[in-house]
Amino acid sequence: MDKFSEIIGQDIIVSHLQNALRTGGVSHAYILNGAKGSGRHMIARSFSAALLCENPRQEGDLLEPCGECLSCIQAAAGSNPDIITVEREKENSIGVGDIRKMRADVKIKPYSAAHKVYILPDAEKMTPAAQNALLKTLEEPPSYAVIFLLADGTSAFLPTIMSRCVTLPLRPVSEKAVEDCLRERFGAQEDRARLCARFSGGSIGRAALLLENEHFAALREKTILLLRKIDKTDAAQLASFAKEAVEEEETQDLIDLILTWNRDLLVCRATHRTENLIFTDEVQYIIEAAHTVSWQGLQAASEAVFRARRRLFSNVNAELTLQMMLLEIRGAYQI
Repeated sequence: MDKFSEIIGQDIIVSHLQNALRTGGVSHAYILNGAKGSGRHMIARSFSAALLCENPRQEGDLLEPCGECLSCIQAAAGSNPDIITVEREKENSIGVGDIRKMRADVKIKPYSAAHKVYILPDAEKMTPAAQNALLKTLEEPPSYAVIFLLADGTSAFLPTIMSRCVTLPLRPVSEKAVEDCLRERFGAQEDRARLCARFSGGSIGRAALLLENEHFAALREKTILLLRKIDKTDAAQLASFAKEAVEEEETQDLIDLILTWNRDLLVCRATHRTENLIFTDEVQYIIEAAHTVSWQGLQAASEAVFRARRRLFSNVNAELTLQMMLLEIRGAYQI
């Protein structure tokens, strides 16, 4: 069962939700705003379990679910009828039909608890019509309903949605905290934990996925070898590299690795220092490359990566996007 004590690096959010549990000042709607893997689901599940627990316990400074009552047992098994994860019909959007089904269920009182919790993943994918449908519930919510909107960014939300929810932004977790978590909670070896922590973007969930990904270390090495000679690599080789990354479902990891590599070059060129580099085992090459590639080239390479990210987010063909990015980086490093 998820507990507040297991949430790392989100002290402000934990404090806010703990205060709501103790005082009874639970809001009818929350937006948990953070990237995938940042802990949004864990926070929502921990709060839901504690809110519905029949005998919550004080453990240190935290009010935690007991883990023994029927509600807690069902919550741990994912079968608590008063904790509902809202499903959607389409992968890339949440339509008005999905929200209408939720609204119909909201009208039904809790089975056994005083509250009924709804968790809506990827809430930023709601269409405007879906948001307007949800707004009707947010404007006049039943006293027992608590809605968690889990979102990666809030720019797609209507102002009327934002004004009726308590927004709780998740912060990136420090690299040291991520590394410690991987070692202590997942039993990762020190070198492996450090590598995954550096590429996690402050997300323990993403770090854990990288830890389980046996291909990540291999992809890292292949990417470094490519980047070290990309200015002399022909288009056919770059196309083959892009195709393999897509086939192996390594597109996002490749993007992150290249962006981090270019970041190290920029940092080294700007500061003439190496202690803040992420690719610490490539320091000597980075020092040389940072002063070989022009400022204009380094900036153009970074812009190429960011363009690729935007294209992928817009569902542009991944293989063609990676090919174009690598060709643009090659040209940038030749400036």
